[in-house]
Amino acid sequence: MMCNDLIQSMKYLTVLAVAMLAFPLAAAPVVKTEHVEARLVTERASAQPGKPITVGLQLRMAPHWHTYWKNPGDSGLPTRIDWVLPEGWKAGAIQWPYPKPLPVGPLVNYGYEDEVVLLVELRPPANATRTANIKARAEWLVCKDVCIPEKGELDLALPVSAKEGPPDPSGQVAIERSRNNLPVVPAGWKFTSAVRGNTLTIHLAPPQGKKAPAKALFFPDRENLIENAAPQKLTREGGALRIEMRLVEPLPTDHRSLTGVAVADDGWAGAGKAIEVVAPAGTVPALPVAGAATSSAPDDIGGSVLFAMGFAFLGGILLNLMPCVFPVLGIKVMGFVEHAHGDTRAMRLQGLIFAAGVLLSFLVLAGLMLALRAAGMQLGWGFQLQSPAFVTLLAALFFVLALNLSGVFEWGAFAQSMTSDVSAKGRYADAFLAGVLASVVATPCTAPFMGAAVGFTLAQSAPVALAVFAMLGFGMALPVLVLAFAPRSLKVLPRPGPWMETFKQVLAFPLYATVAWLVWVIGAQAGNDAVLALLAGLVLISMGAWIYGRWGHSGHAWHPAIAVVLAATGIVVAWPHVEPGVPPSAGTAAAATAPVVARAGELPWKAWSPELVRELTEQGRPVFVDFTAAWCVTCQVNKRLALHNEAVIREFAGRGVVALKADWTRQDPRITAALSALGRNALPVYALYLPGQAEPLLLPEVLTPSLVLAELAKLPPGTAPTAITKR
Repeated sequence: MMCNDLIQSMKYLTVLAVAMLAFPLAAAPVVKTEHVEARLVTERASAQPGKPITVGLQLRMAPHWHTYWKNPGDSGLPTRIDWVLPEGWKAGAIQWPYPKPLPVGPLVNYGYEDEVVLLVELRPPANATRTANIKARAEWLVCKDVCIPEKGELDLALPVSAKEGPPDPSGQVAIERSRNNLPVVPAGWKFTSAVRGNTLTIHLAPPQGKKAPAKALFFPDRENLIENAAPQKLTREGGALRIEMRLVEPLPTDHRSLTGVAVADDGWAGAGKAIEVVAPAGTVPALPVAGAATSSAPDDIGGSVLFAMGFAFLGGILLNLMPCVFPVLGIKVMGFVEHAHGDTRAMRLQGLIFAAGVLLSFLVLAGLMLALRAAGMQLGWGFQLQSPAFVTLLAALFFVLALNLSGVFEWGAFAQSMTSDVSAKGRYADAFLAGVLASVVATPCTAPFMGAAVGFTLAQSAPVALAVFAMLGFGMALPVLVLAFAPRSLKVLPRPGPWMETFKQVLAFPLYATVAWLVWVIGAQAGNDAVLALLAGLVLISMGAWIYGRWGHSGHAWHPAIAVVLAATGIVVAWPHVEPGVPPSAGTAAAATAPVVARAGELPWKAWSPELVRELTEQGRPVFVDFTAAWCVTCQVNKRLALHNEAVIREFAGRGVVALKADWTRQDPRITAALSALGRNALPVYALYLPGQAEPLLLPEVLTPSLVLAELAKLPPGTAPTAITKR
């Protein structure tokens, strides 16, 4: 802070010196001072009416002296030009060539040495006919070991001609050289930025088939934004480039978009040495943490599409073991058992159609997520379950399927995969439906390897992201494909008979359990009133299903109509009425260190906020963040089996680890941005932040008590909060 105060004082003194030294000057073609020679140059000998012409302020500095860029850095002032033009003439803004860093003791400034030409576009009126007398009052600060404010009034007699004037040999070369150093807007590049703690990160992704340079330097347009003297950390992520910079204190509170210039000696793909950067906030992917032995992905997954696709494939296979997916797969496998002793060709075709249903569903969900993200919404995998309305419809659907399996009703082709209908048409339609259902209910679960693969898609083009999701779907469909193409493995089971009816009814109970879980999710999203409404709606739906099963085939059309009306009424009654959610209010470090009354057998959770994480780690406290949601089954299993383990709770207390919960049950842009910064796009995510370390340790998606204890054992013993001193 003292350094920043010193810098500000220097700037104010400089401005004061300029004001004190100001005195009227006579206009001249060239102004020479002890250290600078200034003149106006033009690229053509005459201007055309109504057409722009480029004029430059040329400053030639004595050796080792320099002037400043529009953001001068830690000290200095940018050059100013005030134009005095004939009536009707207009002057544009200064076009600044890219600067160079100028170290001065512990400070770093941005500016120019030797020579610079600041370009300005002048536009004469359409009726201009006579020679224009152009005047410019210029002020600059020239520095070496000391800084000297200088100024001059320059003039230029510029003829006006109906025809394009010839090149001005005295100015064209200088202007062209300066124009080549102007930053350009690169075609096809995508920029994003994020602030986390005291680190500002920008991500520069090139168009398909091109790569960012290995080295670059970023110059922000905004003054007092970054520590200019601190080294910028560069990381290659495949073809993209990631630049991390240390922010000044206090942190900016109005960060919406980052603008500046990125300069690379090797040049940018198709865009010269300097490019203009306009990076929206909040969507920068993070690198996997180097050296994190327990991470579920290798450190270089961010740089390899093949790695990401391979991990997505493995994650898709393991997704079949998750409790979200198993009920639907059980139904499909039951259909295979029913036909294992029949037509092998038909069974293989069912497997292929099931796989097609899975792949198409994954691609549709992923495409919708990518489209909504491109439209500005911050969403992650499983986004549809953040909607109480979607959860309500899913609960109703699974309840109807469970009632069907229990024998309450039989409903034609819609549920033939859960009956003994052997028509090929029904089997194929239901194989596709089973694939769609399995995909929809798989999104609340994240299997090992899956988190890093899905997070990889954050920084990729849509085709690459869809390819990763397609591999995830293919991995999930693979076990069913194997069973379909290896029916002999199912022939060890008895032939279809009365036992199949019992087996079918048994499969209803996992679906009822899924409905119970979805009801709990609604409670977490919308409260007890929404739970009561959903349960009342399910009662009406069950009445409609019972009437349909009892009298639906009696030949009276009003019987099915009553069933449909009851079911529709049930949906209306169950439909949630939720006010737009507000993210939980952030806590403070004082609140987090205060005594906490926690339920027996649970960690003393506090509400997460990025400010709280930063505050606690600055106090020297390790922080464990559980990015979770009520609809994330893997999250709930991990919490009950690993995090709320007695030994784990004791170790958290003994090491002084603060447990924070980032609840993503309903959409929260802050949590979405934090997950993106960690390189993740799906739940669960477990991050252990350690004092003095810029990046957290990411734990695997599936936890065990021994794994958590092993990571906690690496920490030093905890210190009582009253003894903690701020670093």
